[in-house]
This record gives sequence, structure tokens and C-alpha cells, in this order.
Amino acid sequence: MTQAEWAELRLPRHLIERASKDGEFAWSIDDVPAVIEAARDANLASIGGQLQFRFPGATCECYWVEVDTYKSVPSWASWQERVDRTAAVARAEFALLLRKFNFLAEGRNSFPEVFAETERRGQDPARAMWFVWYLQAEKESDVTESFGTSLEQS
Repeated sequence: MTQAEWAELRLPRHLIERASKDGEFAWSIDDVPAVIEAARDANLASIGGQLQFRFPGATCECYWVEVDTYKSVPSWASWQERVDRTAAVARAEFALLLRKFNFLAEGRNSFPEVFAETERRGQDPARAMWFVWYLQAEKESDVTESFGTSLEQS
């Protein structure tokens, strides 16, 4: 299990259960603000993420619809300051994305064949819409000490 996976497992169980875990953790658009707050509460830095559509057999990434907190938070800041500042920047940048983009339209315009095929099968492409979110713990030992043997069993 990677450090990022351990960090994400520090989130509340209800958020972990609602995540898509196809290689990377991703959440519904509605869950992202709660993930940001839960990460801050768990002393995790929110690195950011990007919009993805996860269809059977295809992952369509809208990499330009992204949050990147490390562009705005100085690397010299203390860990607690980084946690707090990345949460604040993440909240603000995600809210801006919601105002700036129609996420479903971005996917449809960028991946028209995949969307058309999904709709031909009678499925709603909106159900494939996720936002990958990356988190970071201060150091790996913090995470392993928090989970102890439960991680070793996974």
C-alpha cells in the first residue's frame, strides 16, 4: 500500500466507502468538499486532483479541470500551515472550477465517442464522473503508526 493510499485511509469510513478506487481514489463532485475538510481534520495535506470519467474499459481524464494546491502553498511552511493552507486553497480552487466549468460538458466535448457509446447502451455518463483527489501525510511513519496492524492485513 502506498503512502497516498494510507493517507486516504485516514479519512472517515463513510468517505472511503463512497470513493471509486480504480487505481486512484476519486470521489463524486458533491463529496470533494467533505474530503478536503476530512483531510484537514486528519492532519493531511490536500494536494489536489482532476476530473475523470471512469467508464468500463476507458478512463477519460480532463486534466485541465484540476486543482493544484502546491502552486500556491510554499514548501517552506510548517506541516500544520501546509495542511491548513492546502485545505483553504483546495476549497477555493474547487469552488472556482464549479463556477468555471460544466464538468459533464467538458467530458462530452472531449470524449464524444465514449459518451455516445455509453448513452447508446442506455447508461448515464454523469454516473461515471469522478474527481481524483490526492492527499499527503507528513511522513509515512505517522500513517503506519495511526493504523498499526490493520494496514498489514490489507
